[in-house]
Amino acid sequence: MAPPPGVGPASLRFAAAASWLVVRRRRVEHFPRVLEFLQSLRAAAPGLVCYRHHERLCMGLKAKRALLLTQ
Repeated sequence: MAPPPGVGPASLRFAAAASWLVVRRRRVEHFPRVLEFLQSLRAAAPGLVCYRHHERLCMGLKAKRALLLTQ
C-alpha cells in the first residue's frame, strides 16, 4: 500500500522544523500542535526517539504551557 500523497521525508522534516520554531519562539498557543506532532511521530516511528526523551519533552511542553497560561 502506498503512503498518501504529501507524506514523506520532506513533509516530516518540514513539520519538525515548524515544531522546533514554535518551541524556540515560545509560541504557547501552538504547543498542543507540537504535542500532537510528537505523539504521531512516536506512533509512526517508535524507535526514533527513546521513550524517556519523548515523555520528558511532552511533560516539559505541558508544564511550560500551564505555567505561561497562568501568568
